[in-house]
Amino acid sequence: MAYDATKPVTGGSLVAADMRENFRALKEDDIVDGITRSVIAGTGLSGGGQLNTDRTVNHVAHTGDVTGATALTIGAAKVSQAKLKTSTHEQSSTGESVWVEKPLTYADYGFNCRIKATRAANPVLFKRSDETDLSFSASTSYVGESVWIQTSNVSYPAYVIYRYVTSSGEVFWLWILRDKITKKIISVDASSDHCSFGKKDPSEKPHPFDHEYDPEKHEIILINPTETELKVLYAKKKEIGSDSLIETFLNEYEIDETSKPQWPIKPVTTKIINDDWFEAWINKEPVEIEKKVIPKVDYVKCRKLKLK
Repeated sequence: MAYDATKPVTGGSLVAADMRENFRALKEDDIVDGITRSVIAGTGLSGGGQLNTDRTVNHVAHTGDVTGATALTIGAAKVSQAKLKTSTHEQSSTGESVWVEKPLTYADYGFNCRIKATRAANPVLFKRSDETDLSFSASTSYVGESVWIQTSNVSYPAYVIYRYVTSSGEVFWLWILRDKITKKIISVDASSDHCSFGKKDPSEKPHPFDHEYDPEKHEIILINPTETELKVLYAKKKEIGSDSLIETFLNEYEIDETSKPQWPIKPVTTKIINDDWFEAWINKEPVEIEKKVIPKVDYVKCRKLKLK
């Protein structure tokens, strides 16, 4: 017998034989088991559900959700993963007992900061603005904020990292600020986006060392690792058990002084055009991006990485 929606009710009375036969038909036609597997194997619906004639379930709960040990998977197209993603921005400083201002380059798209010291014996201090000289702005538009970091020993850098929304990743940017004479590295900045990301014009922010760079004392090195070099770098990071790409670079790599690669000419994402990118994202609207070739900065030296 096939499933009969009018049974087991017959004349208002429950008939055991009809009940058993209908239940057998439900299993045989894979209606019962199919629903169970399609929701979550071995569980069911929390808050109730409605069986349709096409063997699908409408979740009609107003207080519950699908429950069980197995997590549901949402397709990438549903949340525009191909158009909107996140990345991390790392910075370091060796400014001993001195607060060093580090601009949050992607503040418009950023989340929050975490901070770490190289070792417990040399703690790192952190604040969002200078307590004796509070940050202020005369701009009538929103501007990015800064963080301030310092280390108690120049041999043990301070690190800061934060996550931000991006739509880029075409070129990786590893910036190094160092002393012109001694070649000592003062600060490092690493991100999958150019530091002008979010600006109207890339020339507004040609490098990430706004508050540190002194052309009389310092030089800026730019390294753009290839995809293959990045994979090796991240593999090395995992191998040594580090949670910082900059720390891995400082400990395991050095600058190849003889190399002279070209300034990157590939167009990269410089801005998410949508006025409210989050609203566009949750409404499943296309996230529009702007791409530009970053203008070459003559005083920045392009170099490559090499293992120590």
